[in-house]
Amino acid sequence: MICTKAGGHRPRLIHRIHLDRGPAKDRGKGFAETDYAYLLDAAHQQLGGPVVLVRDNLNTHVSRTSGG
Repeated sequence: MICTKAGGHRPRLIHRIHLDRGPAKDRGKGFAETDYAYLLDAAHQQLGGPVVLVRDNLNTHVSRTSGG
């Protein structure tokens, strides 16, 4: 996630590593909704203010709680 803060601050790259814990039939390979929530919370904490999220329209965003 690339984040910027108003007022001429330098952009920040905030990231999290997805650990693959081996094969599992019921587990997806990508981030879960909770992983995205933790990433957004980390951005909010590091930037010290509200976060405006702009995302793509991938069909993998299916959660009703995240607006997909």
